[in-house]
Amino acid sequence: MTVSEFVDLTRLFDADAEHSLSLPAPEVETLADVARDGANVQRVCTPTHAGTHVDAPRHVLVDGPTVDEYPLSRLTGEGVVLGVEVDGSRAVDRGDLVGADTLRDGDAVLLSFGWAEHAGTEAYHRYPWLSTDLADWLLARDVSLLGMDTLSPDEPRESRDSDADPYPVHRRLLRAGVPVVENLADPSALVGERVEVVCAPLSLRGGDGAPCRVLVRPLG
Repeated sequence: MTVSEFVDLTRLFDADAEHSLSLPAPEVETLADVARDGANVQRVCTPTHAGTHVDAPRHVLVDGPTVDEYPLSRLTGEGVVLGVEVDGSRAVDRGDLVGADTLRDGDAVLLSFGWAEHAGTEAYHRYPWLSTDLADWLLARDVSLLGMDTLSPDEPRESRDSDADPYPVHRRLLRAGVPVVENLADPSALVGERVEVVCAPLSLRGGDGAPCRVLVRPLG
């Protein structure tokens, strides 16, 4: 039997890494140069929620577990890549999912909104988001992890009501211990496939989130 190769769904990280405009941009600085100093050394200063990253419960819950406390069983395992039929910034429901018949209880779920193609543009910040009904349905299926090729599972701050809870989907998922992975590279070629998922965040002590490497291997 041929073993499939892993596919990297991690965005390359640099000073232009996608992030909420409410946060400062990452900074990458050269501290030492091999020609001058004998070695290359860089310093990276970044919000914990820039580029491809995972949110820990501490992100929105005062006493929630931190990223270094995630059990590996929540960050690795079998799952599925589901497509989302959407062409604008709106809430999506179960009926918008493509390939949902491949979902099994306990799966990791990666959502392909088709939004990766907007990276680096204003449109990337006007993304579609999950309805709370869809979030509750995923929780009823006991999903182990939820990832997406957008900035957030919650409504963009530019369009939501000023008095609304900014993180209703985050709170539902993270309260249940489900890692939320944002800013995936384009997963569209894998829609409908069952995959092995490996999400490897920086084990940041006390972290509310951290940059991560996300690898998937088709199991078909």
